[in-house]
Amino acid sequence: MAEPQLRSAYPVVPGVPPARALLGSRIRDLIEAAVCVRDDEADLVAAADRIEAVTEALRAAGGESPLLLAALEGGGYLSINNPVEGPGNPLAPPLSWVHVGPDWVRAELLLGPAHEGPPGRVHGGWVAAVMDHVLGRATAAAGFPGMTASLTIDYHQGTPYGVPLTAEGRFTSRDGRKVHATGELRAGNVVCATATALLVQFRPGHLPTPP
Repeated sequence: MAEPQLRSAYPVVPGVPPARALLGSRIRDLIEAAVCVRDDEADLVAAADRIEAVTEALRAAGGESPLLLAALEGGGYLSINNPVEGPGNPLAPPLSWVHVGPDWVRAELLLGPAHEGPPGRVHGGWVAAVMDHVLGRATAAAGFPGMTASLTIDYHQGTPYGVPLTAEGRFTSRDGRKVHATGELRAGNVVCATATALLVQFRPGHLPTPP
């Protein structure tokens, strides 16, 4: 089983407020520490009380919508609070985009013990979520943003956590508003999962307006 690998540094992404990325990163560390802590070696009630106090302070300054957008260098926008790619969302790994182009996209990510399904392996639902998002990004980068209508995941072997992963997506074809894409998730040179998706392109005026 992979050793828990806590994230000591927050992702630096142009356009993302550093303090928001830092908060998201520290809460990810907290989540991983919480799922790995031994009940007999920590005062969980005291920890819960301290977390509750911080939660209430943040809630008091809360807004109505989590949607915040930052421009990506390769084109398009990154959703800062998205549950898969968002540096500001503690639920997200997050994805780090290393290439965004009209033909293909690539993201790097690190999943941890909080994402475990089978012992030492990532839950298949998280693999599907990552691939769904990457294929959506691929079609958007090609100029055809849309919503997933069908997603097929082939799991070639268990995806390890605690090691760097690479996810790629490619736009393959378009038929009217129907858009097709394929992709894969790798650990090093090992293909852990492949995916195909059918998306339905958004109608004009149905996308959020960037700031």
